[in-house]
Amino acid sequence: FTSDGALKLEFVPEWVAIIGSGYIGLEFSDVYTALGSEVTFIEALPMLMPTFDREIAKQAERLLIRDRAIDFRTNVFASEVIPGIPGVKPVTIKMIDADTKEHVETIEVDAAMVATGRVPNTNDMGLEDRGIETSRGFVAVNAQMQVLTSHSDDTVVPNVYCIGDANGKMMLAHAASAQGISAIENICGRTHVVDHDAVPAACFTHPEIAM
Repeated sequence: FTSDGALKLEFVPEWVAIIGSGYIGLEFSDVYTALGSEVTFIEALPMLMPTFDREIAKQAERLLIRDRAIDFRTNVFASEVIPGIPGVKPVTIKMIDADTKEHVETIEVDAAMVATGRVPNTNDMGLEDRGIETSRGFVAVNAQMQVLTSHSDDTVVPNVYCIGDANGKMMLAHAASAQGISAIENICGRTHVVDHDAVPAACFTHPEIAM
């Protein structure tokens, strides 16, 4: 399951594997350990929390991982995930080395969560009918949040704005809020640009992380 399904689980797994150790994975490890689950991170890169500032990542590992029921595997891919049936059979996860691609381990857990990133929900919106081309689902916008015909063309689509995850500039809720304010300012004729360098990234754990 993904983070969507994680909010709908009808049971608390005794042992859950989380594939990916970014913001979403860390937040849900915080939730599951608080509920009594054991957690195993499966991370493709050589270190946990690869997108975090290194000093912050060290503190986060000390506060959020070492003293909790969490272990981890780094530099491995989850090459195959075989679904299980709650209470009947476990989820089987086969892992391969990220460099050699050789099998290194197979584990059986009660649940597996894929937390390797989000994709924009822009399919079937009729964007093509307006001449809007997406790239991996992301909509191109300029600094004023006006939609462009494509990422390789600066042509503005009149009266269409796009904020939040769909434009891919910064996939955070508070960034989307700032973009929404900016879009309204520009619609009203008051030129406004969001300084994304001034928007902090946040991880809603206990304690919280910002950078």
